[in-house]
Amino acid sequence: MKYLLVLVLGLVLSVATLQYAHATSDITISSPTMVDTTGHEISSYSVGQEIGIQSVLANHGTTNQKFSYLVQVMDGNDVTDYFGATSASMLGNQSFTATQVWIPKEPGTYTIQVYVWDSLASAIPLTDVIEKQITVQS
Repeated sequence: MKYLLVLVLGLVLSVATLQYAHATSDITISSPTMVDTTGHEISSYSVGQEIGIQSVLANHGTTNQKFSYLVQVMDGNDVTDYFGATSASMLGNQSFTATQVWIPKEPGTYTIQVYVWDSLASAIPLTDVIEKQITVQS
């Protein structure tokens, strides 16, 4: 009977953790767009090029919302090549265009992950992670 109780508690904790990890908020984020230094969309990428990773965040709620926009770039071996964040706040029913600039040092295929937390300190997810793959040429 003791083992059954521990197992049931373990399952409850696991389910609670999974539910918490899924973001539910009034914030949405667009799929990332790659832009040049002037903000124009680009579709080819090379080593040493400044690549802006840009998303539009929207607050569909009616109250002010603090947030951190996070960008992580992973190389073909799932090693983090770049991590950057921007923190700000939005009024209710407001949108915000956020950009982080990454400069690839090596050619290859990279996975770009963008997501929004309430802050860097508490790391509560406000959106799910959105991924996009790009190939960088030499």
